[in-house]
Amino acid sequence: MLRKLICLLFFNSTILISPLLFCQTVDSVSFKLNSRFDFYSYEKTAEMLLHVPEKLVWNNFEINLKIEGNIVYSFKGKPGKRIIRLPFALEWAPGKFNVMTDIVSTSWDKRKYTSSAYLLILPFKSNEVKTDRFTGGLIVNKRQFFPFGFYCYSPVYSTLPEEEVVKGFNMMSPYQKILPETFNERKAYMDRCAQLGMKVHYNLLSVSGGGGVGSKIEGISDEQKREQLIVEIKAFRDHPALLAWYISDEPTGNKITPLQLEDIYKAVKENDPWHPVSIVFMAPFLSSIKYANALDIVMADPYPIPNSPLTIVGNVSGQLRAEFDGKKPVWIVPQAFGGGEWWGREPSIQEIRSMTYQAIMNGARGIQYFVRQGLNSFPKSTATWNECGRMALEIAEITPWLLSDEETIPVWSDSKNIETSSALHDGQLLVMAVNIVNASQRVDIRITGLNSGTARVLFENRTVTISSGVISDYLPAYGSQVYMVNFKPRKESILPYRGNLLKDPGFEDISSLGIPASCYAWNPVDRGATYFLDSREHYEGNHSLRLVTPAENKSARLRFFPFSVSNGNTYIVTVWAKTVTEQQYSDEISPQVGNSVIHKIAPPYFEIGLGEFGKTRFIPGNEWQQYVTSVTIPIDNVLPARTNLILQMPGAGVGWFDMLQVFEATDIKRSINPELQFDWK
Repeated sequence: MLRKLICLLFFNSTILISPLLFCQTVDSVSFKLNSRFDFYSYEKTAEMLLHVPEKLVWNNFEINLKIEGNIVYSFKGKPGKRIIRLPFALEWAPGKFNVMTDIVSTSWDKRKYTSSAYLLILPFKSNEVKTDRFTGGLIVNKRQFFPFGFYCYSPVYSTLPEEEVVKGFNMMSPYQKILPETFNERKAYMDRCAQLGMKVHYNLLSVSGGGGVGSKIEGISDEQKREQLIVEIKAFRDHPALLAWYISDEPTGNKITPLQLEDIYKAVKENDPWHPVSIVFMAPFLSSIKYANALDIVMADPYPIPNSPLTIVGNVSGQLRAEFDGKKPVWIVPQAFGGGEWWGREPSIQEIRSMTYQAIMNGARGIQYFVRQGLNSFPKSTATWNECGRMALEIAEITPWLLSDEETIPVWSDSKNIETSSALHDGQLLVMAVNIVNASQRVDIRITGLNSGTARVLFENRTVTISSGVISDYLPAYGSQVYMVNFKPRKESILPYRGNLLKDPGFEDISSLGIPASCYAWNPVDRGATYFLDSREHYEGNHSLRLVTPAENKSARLRFFPFSVSNGNTYIVTVWAKTVTEQQYSDEISPQVGNSVIHKIAPPYFEIGLGEFGKTRFIPGNEWQQYVTSVTIPIDNVLPARTNLILQMPGAGVGWFDMLQVFEATDIKRSINPELQFDWK
């Protein structure tokens, strides 16, 4: 009471002394703090994210970030944005560490604030999955990952994973009952997904938070459910196909309280802190805020067709992103069903495209369609599902932009019927537009700070002119479009050799999205072997070629566009390649060691050859490296003068390839050190 009286006297006096010098308190509520990744492991640096109140964004501050009482980063100035990144070096062994920020206003009042959080460092595990709270994406196999997949039913058809992975889908989530007698069914699809490089959003509903299709188990107590939950987590927590644990479906509709799910969340994390936990919410979608302490990924399932406006999907995504920005990734479950219950029909091709792009452009960083039951049950329309596969390839192509942490260049449309967004990555601006009405629209997209130039229309193999900073184009009803603008052209460190005989050596031709242009391909043994372009990994340009071989000697075989050779001449073959040993998987299992299961994994290898004239085998490493071989055409050769370069990866696992070239060796000695002696353009 005395303190309040003193403060009151000072505030009403004419003495020119700030009353805050005597009665200042520290505000521990206004600013919020959390780590950028939900945990760190192998990284050398880390970041904390400081959430700034909107009214204080343009104030001047001095900020000190402390870990265990020691200052690791300092900031002075105006934040200028709602979330500021506080980077620091990681210098601690695995553990949980207290983090605090001291924040002092440098204006006349010297007002003080504080915020606290924790930093979690875990030992590295090869199948770990991190959430990136800043971009909303995931980190899988040490790479950015945008999950794009679907729900499905159990038992999972044995051919389902291979049918969908070749379309571009990278995730599936089967509804299932966690029963001991069906364990082998679950292990079978998990093993197959691991072979194919596909991830599983693992459904625990029947023994965790409930809800979901066919998840109720009769005649089992809560205690028995908890026991089975822990058994299931321990069985699959080290599995290479595991992406995340799915613990509750529409808890508000099933009257499951936040406290109940917080208890389940704690049990999951105690047994597996290396994988995120998700919950799906129904309307009202912002009720998810109450469950924030029970999840790492917040999902929503707005199903508007045909009863509600299509724009509800984008609105829900935007609302959730605004609420959880910098805190939790947001995924959306687009509607891929209809014709029963309360939904009179399925979405059309155009509607499912608009819903998907509205969700992504408003902040969703995961797509999981409800529901897939092949070949033509859900959705009934194979054309609609093909459109979803088409979008899977589109999103894979632009993943580095969608998950970029660079500050973008603003864009906007003059039309209320066209939504726009942008993302900047490596000097290239991605511009997205989606039509939210069922009528074709002219679109004029204005780009800040740009006058003239051209933009590539990524998925239509054409370009448009930028005039006075405006892209002008047309979008069909409920259509979408993606444009690429080179803001800061890069200088490549490697260029094709002048005499290169191969077309598209760097795999930059995306006329047919997602796949290498200038080759034929065969899957003679395993239909799930894939050969996609990958924009996340490349030695030059924007793409590499990614091969996934499900099992030993079950590789796709690529035969590149033919070229002429001459008898008696020697030809140099060179390629840059790498692998990642953490992504290898084998179904050959050695005896158990303690409580862990050790998989026998042979080193991956690839083969590169020149027609029938010879081939060479290489074992790539985890870093980009150039591999070189040579082939001499016999002087008495009677085979056709045209031949092909052939690439395959018989070793099980994943490999990336870039700058694949063939040229005539006028001086065979030059092949000894090609990087130094080749005559580059």
